Amino acid sequence: MAVRALIAHSLGTTRDIMRSHLECGGCEVVAETETVAQTIDIFRTTRPDVIALDAGLRSTRGLDALTLFRTIRRESPTTTIMIVGAPRSAEAQRIFMREGALECIPGPVDMPGLKRVWRRLSDVYPELRRTHQTAYRT
Repeated sequence: MAVRALIAHSLGTTRDIMRSHLECGGCEVVAETETVAQTIDIFRTTRPDVIALDAGLRSTRGLDALTLFRTIRRESPTTTIMIVGAPRSAEAQRIFMREGALECIPGPVDMPGLKRVWRRLSDVYPELRRTHQTAYRT
């Protein structure tokens, strides 16, 4: 069974890059969103294993990315969340990491950040190890 992923990012180009790398790495991308409201609704419907979350995701319904992150962690503590795109401050990055983010990839997304995430993801999802080694050979 494939690891199911949701990409929540405000920039289409970053969503495209993340989709390509997630699929190349063996994940099934079940949805892409660009606002907090879309993300919470789709998350509750699809229940993905992994979420690539933009720290600067467009706020809607009075919710920001950190509130969304906390809601997902509360509703589904086993969902793996990686932050894609630098949080507004170093303190915000520390908060995401302290509260359970797998990793923070600063923007713009680059190969070293993607490789770091794949190493961490394959620790959580061993079935990705073989694909990771093939896709991200250095």
